[in-house]
Amino acid sequence: MDFAEGPPPVALARLFGGEPFRFSFNLRPGSYGWFEPSTASRARLAERRGALESTVAPGLVWSGAMHESWHAFAEWAPPEMQVVRGGNPRDAAAGLAGRWAPDFLLLTRSDPEADFRFCGGAVCFPTAWDPMEKVGRTLPEIHAPVPTLNGELGPRIRRFLNGLRAGEVFERENWGLAATPELRLHPALARPRLGVTGGLEGVWFRLEEQAFVKMPGAEVLLFLIHVRVWPLVEVAAVPGVAAGLARALRTMPGPVAAYKGLTEMRPGLIAALESGG
Repeated sequence: MDFAEGPPPVALARLFGGEPFRFSFNLRPGSYGWFEPSTASRARLAERRGALESTVAPGLVWSGAMHESWHAFAEWAPPEMQVVRGGNPRDAAAGLAGRWAPDFLLLTRSDPEADFRFCGGAVCFPTAWDPMEKVGRTLPEIHAPVPTLNGELGPRIRRFLNGLRAGEVFERENWGLAATPELRLHPALARPRLGVTGGLEGVWFRLEEQAFVKMPGAEVLLFLIHVRVWPLVEVAAVPGVAAGLARALRTMPGPVAAYKGLTEMRPGLIAALESGG
C-alpha cells in the first residue's frame, strides 16, 4: 500500500462502471503493504498528531474493551509498525497513530455468533461522524443511520466477517463528495457543507481506502481507513469517471442523496459531469 500523495489513479474508474447506484462491498484480497513503513507526507502525519491532541474532536477513542483488543493486535502486528508491546496501551496506540497513515479501529465480539462491536482506535480523519458516539455499538447499529445500507449489505458483511480467516487482508473503497479538502470532518469542527452548485468547482472527491484483518486467537477485527481527497474536476478528468459518476448520482435513491448532503447540488453536478465540466 502506497500512502504517498498523488493524482487520482486511473483505477478510480472501477468505482463508476456505468451501473445504477447501489451500496457495494466490492472486496478483494489485499496486501501487507498496509503495514509497511509509512510513506505518508510529513504534513499528513502532523495533522494526525494534531487530531490526537485535540480536546474538541479527539482522534483517539478508548474504552474498557480496548485493552484486551489492543493486546491481541499488538501481539500480531508486524515489527515494521513499531507497535509498543509493553507499557501503557493507550500511549502505544497514540504513538502508532501519529506515525501511521491510516486510521485504525478495533472491533471485538463475545463469540463467533455475535456481531462485532466498536471498542476504540485512532480515528483522526472521520467523514462527518463522531467516533465517540459509536463506541460499544455493533456494525449494524453503526450503519443504521445510512438509508438502505443494512438491508443491502448487512447479511453479506456478516457472512464475510464470519468467514474471515486470521491474518487475511481484504480491502475495498468507499467514496463521497465534500465541500472542503480538509481531512478532518468531525462534526464538532463545523466544516463547510455541500450546497447548491452549478459545476464541479469547489467540490472535492473523498475516497476511503479500507482494509479488514482478523487477529489470530481472538475475536478481534482490525479495520483500517485511509482517506485521500482530490478536486472533483481532477477526478472527473480520469477516463470513464465523469459518465459513471453522473449515472450513479442520477440513480441514487432520494434518502441516500439526502443523507450524503447531495439533494440540492445533485442536478447541477449531473449536468456538469455530462457536459464535461
